[in-house]
Amino acid sequence: MMKMQSLEAVAQRRRRWARGAATSALVATLALTGCTGGTYESGDESATGGDGAAENATTETIDWDALIDIDGMDFEYTDRDKDASYDAAAATAITLNGAGASVQGDGATADGSTVTISAAGTYVVSGELTDGSLVVNATDQDKVQVVLAGATIRNAAGPALEVQRADKVFVTLADGTQNTLADGAQYALAEGEDEPNAALFSKDDLTINGTGALTVEGNYRHGVNSKDDLVITGGTVTVTAVEDGLRGKDCVKIADGAFAVTAGGDGVKSSNDEDPTRGFVSIDGGTFALDVQDDGVQAATYLRITGGSGAVTAADHALRSEVEAAMTGGSFTVEAGGKGMNPETRFTMDGGELTVTGCDEGIEAEKVIINDGTLSIVASDDGINAAVAERSDETADAAAADGSSGADADAAGAAGTEDAADGDATGEAPAESQGDKGDRGVRGGDAASGDNFQPPAGEDGQMPEPPEGFDGAQDGERPELPEDLDPQNMPQDGERPELPEGMEEGQMPQRPEGDEGFGGAPDQGGRGGAGGPMGANASEDCLIQINGGAVTIQAGGDAVDSNGYVEVTGGVLLGASSGNGDSALDYEYGASVTGGTVLLAGSAGMAESFTEGAQPFALVMVQGSAGSTVAVADAAGATVIDYTTPVAFQCVLVSASQFAEGDAGVVTVDGTATDFTASATPSNTWGAGGMGGRGGAGGMKGDGTQGEQPGSGDAQAPNAPGGDAQDGRGSGGRQRGQDAASQGGTAQEAASRESASESGGPRAELTA
Repeated sequence: MMKMQSLEAVAQRRRRWARGAATSALVATLALTGCTGGTYESGDESATGGDGAAENATTETIDWDALIDIDGMDFEYTDRDKDASYDAAAATAITLNGAGASVQGDGATADGSTVTISAAGTYVVSGELTDGSLVVNATDQDKVQVVLAGATIRNAAGPALEVQRADKVFVTLADGTQNTLADGAQYALAEGEDEPNAALFSKDDLTINGTGALTVEGNYRHGVNSKDDLVITGGTVTVTAVEDGLRGKDCVKIADGAFAVTAGGDGVKSSNDEDPTRGFVSIDGGTFALDVQDDGVQAATYLRITGGSGAVTAADHALRSEVEAAMTGGSFTVEAGGKGMNPETRFTMDGGELTVTGCDEGIEAEKVIINDGTLSIVASDDGINAAVAERSDETADAAAADGSSGADADAAGAAGTEDAADGDATGEAPAESQGDKGDRGVRGGDAASGDNFQPPAGEDGQMPEPPEGFDGAQDGERPELPEDLDPQNMPQDGERPELPEGMEEGQMPQRPEGDEGFGGAPDQGGRGGAGGPMGANASEDCLIQINGGAVTIQAGGDAVDSNGYVEVTGGVLLGASSGNGDSALDYEYGASVTGGTVLLAGSAGMAESFTEGAQPFALVMVQGSAGSTVAVADAAGATVIDYTTPVAFQCVLVSASQFAEGDAGVVTVDGTATDFTASATPSNTWGAGGMGGRGGAGGMKGDGTQGEQPGSGDAQAPNAPGGDAQDGRGSGGRQRGQDAASQGGTAQEAASRESASESGGPRAELTA
């Protein structure tokens, strides 16, 4: 009962945040952009802006749970998968001799340069075949072991080793031997056929084991490709391929081995998105060196890393899953042109070490849950980004091509909305919470699924009242201007409006005392004006949750960026943002801290603090350069955080379990000390002790994005970068709400968002 009450409290609080921010966003949009006109069409009609342009956007519901069944996946290795032994005396010997081969024993025949295995058994292959192939064509009940014992097979017109039919084939790499399989750049395929397509190609389950070495040259398309399972439990495997290196349609499972893959496509890939128990990649051991032009590792459903080590260099994403990913062990260093780790719906880290040395964004998923392990990120854009899950074009196209039906077909259709969601410029206001959607819900940025769209309702289910004096112009008409306003004095296109009388550059407008603002949302101060769920892709499904482990981030964009919520309950979170138009912490709905150790450094212009938390925090105006040493001390003078910042900064957000409500603390940057007061309640002022919550919902970011200017006795806030309304993250767009009671994660995760950390946190001594 207590847990249910806790979950309901979370849900109620999130609904209040979303309702207040959405209402104020609507009113601000009507008041500020009413002169451009706008209509909301019903049914299948799209929203139309005043410029007359209409962008059709189809909203599809994706049942993400129907696409993945982790409990039904088989991650085990059979005894025979791991057993590379064989009886050479009892085996059939196949000796390759240039243009032909000889066979000693039963079950295999040689016909010119083609050797065919047609029965179950063990076959030991040695020698070289300069232009021919080894074919397995047995029954679907036969298990065949092919031992490569110093064998080289090249085939200019097809696969070097092809499994046409069998129950399962084991390719054993004999100890101490070097083996090579290579195909040609062109295949002689039947008309309309696109398979076989790899130097080592199998239509059935394929296992590679042993302690020998294998070089695979995929000159046509792929290196190794199994249409069922691909299991590897040993060997030294080197692959070069025009397209993908190692492919297993139903799954790829790697228990051990050493892998060097250079590919024009993906390094390791599983592609079955029709069966929720298939399409996974499980890395449980081995060492890896992947250098690829697409994704390093790609899974259609689930990427699982429990062990192994190595490096991945990818032109696109280093580690990618179309649905979910989890890491419990292993140690990997990755560099990517896209994302370091990129599952669509969820990434959970329970152990291991992941180092992202360079990328666009370090981690991106709808939910990012860090429970344990070590995560280090260097990103040109965001470090960790919680963004709405989307069905990728590649997956949807593949599903359609395979004739998928049911949930898969529905998911495939959703891919067509990706561009519309990402580039939505319709100006629709955020949608009200939809508590009946599932954990992974519908695509982000869409307010409804073909239903009549209406702007968010007020508390009583009605449209919120417009500001006093606003006559409610209908059907795209321009609202009438106030009587005392001369149209000639209106700002022209591209001009900035004049500041109100008495307001200076860089000063946030202050509400009258006691005024809670639109939607009843109190002013939380801090970042000016961009607060509230205003982003086109805002969603209550999005969550970044740090429960443990050690996370360090160096970001050119936001260090921690959620299109929904951020929750810190434990662990160590150290980060820095170098972008003047970005912040170390960014969120759409709220950010809480109930435990752990936090230091986030960034620019002052877009800085945000926590909105709440059982553990006190402080946003402190201090400046430093790249390489500056930042130390945070508690009231007793004990250092609780040591951090060497990798970039210049203008403020730091700090929190640690050593602080109690109202405690004094000190931030020291290169020997210069600044006092602050820790509190679990956000303040609405900048300054030496300013807490700074997220700015008032729906407001516009001014040229100076600081809040109140510090008084004469306060440490001076650094100059903030300028900008106009376009700089804010408050541009109206559509977003889908989500009842937090059914919002992502397990009950434990939801409950932990309300729990306060009782134990003293560790002192953080990390250098980025």
